[in-house]
Amino acid sequence: MRLLALLLLSLLIPTGRAEVRPPSTAGIVRFPSLTEAGDERMRFAGELLALCLEASGEPLRLRPVQAMNQQRGREAALRGEVDVILLPNTAHETGALLPVKLPLRRGLLGVRLLLARPETAEALMHVESSAELIRRFRMGYDRSWQDAWAFETMGFAIVYGNNYPGLFDMLRAGRFDFLSRGINELPAELAEPRLAGRGLVVVPGIALYYPLDDYFWVSPQRPELQAAIERGFLRVLEDGRYATLFDQHYGRAIREARLDERSVLHLPGYPVPPGTPLEHFDVLQPEVSRARLVPPAPPEAVEG
Repeated sequence: MRLLALLLLSLLIPTGRAEVRPPSTAGIVRFPSLTEAGDERMRFAGELLALCLEASGEPLRLRPVQAMNQQRGREAALRGEVDVILLPNTAHETGALLPVKLPLRRGLLGVRLLLARPETAEALMHVESSAELIRRFRMGYDRSWQDAWAFETMGFAIVYGNNYPGLFDMLRAGRFDFLSRGINELPAELAEPRLAGRGLVVVPGIALYYPLDDYFWVSPQRPELQAAIERGFLRVLEDGRYATLFDQHYGRAIREARLDERSVLHLPGYPVPPGTPLEHFDVLQPEVSRARLVPPAPPEAVEG
């Protein structure tokens, strides 16, 4: 009994040591955008998200964490280990993730150039329809990419790889005939010998298009971020900061792709989820591109 009383007394007497609490993470938004050297694919997304958070009107700050493939990112976001990830607008295994339904690149991810071995490129450049492409050629695809099911649905013969760099080695080895790469992806890939910069060529005269781009997807543990990011995104679209960032990252690549000199094959069977804001997938509309990327000219003086 005496021992119990002493124990209770010891709990009531202050020890003089302050309680140690973990640092607050309020306002921090964890986003997997840190990549290996030479992999530039996440730079635009990270810079855009930082702009959206700044423009949201909320005290939010980006914290980049190590990049993940789409499957790992989805699982981490569902567990609350990261707050925002990228997934395509066509992703259908998203669980409780919350999409910000604004395409990051105005649909540029769906404007695709074909990467192939030189000996295959000539046959590919003379393809006249998406049906012919599906019938005659095999496409390489990463098993973790979330829209693989869409190409299976359309009838493509797909050879799967297990990791992104390995796909380029598989193409060089002739395991399949082509990779479909976004205009926004190719410049960095062609500059890297481990990827497209060795033994592969961009097929001239042809391009593909389908309504594909990434959304920001928010963890169900941070639902308040969905409205904040959308609000900030709309503001940077309106005030011109988005157009400036887009042109810095992709303007040159779009110009060098010379789309006006290519036959653009549309994939009519590509599934578009209900609620997709197709008016924002406007990258192929020249008048929209000019309006968003070039500041309006000052009005001419009228002589009286």
